[in-house]
Amino acid sequence: MTEWRYFEDLAVGETVESEPFTLERDEMIAFASRYDPQWFHNDEAAAADHKVFEGLSASGIYTAAIWRLLDHQVFGDVNWVCGIGWDQVRWRKPLKPGDRVRAWAEILEKRPWKKRTDIGRVTIRHELRNDAGEAVFHFLGDSLVHKRPPAVD
Repeated sequence: MTEWRYFEDLAVGETVESEPFTLERDEMIAFASRYDPQWFHNDEAAAADHKVFEGLSASGIYTAAIWRLLDHQVFGDVNWVCGIGWDQVRWRKPLKPGDRVRAWAEILEKRPWKKRTDIGRVTIRHELRNDAGEAVFHFLGDSLVHKRPPAVD
C-alpha cells in the first residue's frame, strides 16, 4: 500500500531526481510514426541532412511522455488531484537515440486552493536533464494536491 504524501508534506525548495532513462532508436521512431510523423523524427536517412537537428531527433511529444514516465518515479507517492496547467514550456535541445535523461523537479510555491479547503495548489519547475546536467525540456507546472484528511478518533 502506498504511503501517501499530502499537500502539508511538500516543501518549497524540495528537489527530486529520477533514475536515468536511455532513449531507444526503434521506440523513438515507432512513437513518431504513430503520433508525430515528421521525417526528422522517423526517417533516419532523411534526418541525417537536417540543418538544425543533424540527424534523427525525438519528437517533442515523445520527450514530454518520457518526462511523464520519469516524473512518476519521483512524485508517485503524492496524493495528487490533477494537473491544471503548464507554463513556460521549452524544448531546449533535441534528444537523440542513446541519450540518457533524468526527470528533475523543484517545488517553487504552495498556496491554498480558493475553491475548496481540502486541496492545495503547488507550482513545480520540471526539467528533463541530460547526462551533462543540461535541461533539454522544462516547464512550470501547476497541480492540485489533496490535503491530509482530518484524523478520525
